[in-house]
Amino acid sequence: MSDSQIILSAVQLCLGGLCAFAAILLCAKKRSSQVVCLLAFVLTSYARTVYQLLCDLGIVTDLKAALFGVPLLTLAFEIVPPVFLLLAIIFAIVKKR
Repeated sequence: MSDSQIILSAVQLCLGGLCAFAAILLCAKKRSSQVVCLLAFVLTSYARTVYQLLCDLGIVTDLKAALFGVPLLTLAFEIVPPVFLLLAIIFAIVKKR
């Protein structure tokens, strides 16, 4: 990894960790369905960042199982966070009515 990639990864990990911490604090204060989905979104996004960094460093290798040539774990990390964000938005809209 080059120096710029190391700096970028460090910034992503630090900011992701702060976002996860803030989301956990928010969930502790307000335990509603949209806040829980928002917490799940932040945590799975942070897990995706950590997983990508571990793959880039060669510590973790992708699973052999693939769907249309894309490893299943990578596919899950790309699909699950937006689903949680979508659920949080839907719950917020439904609650407003």
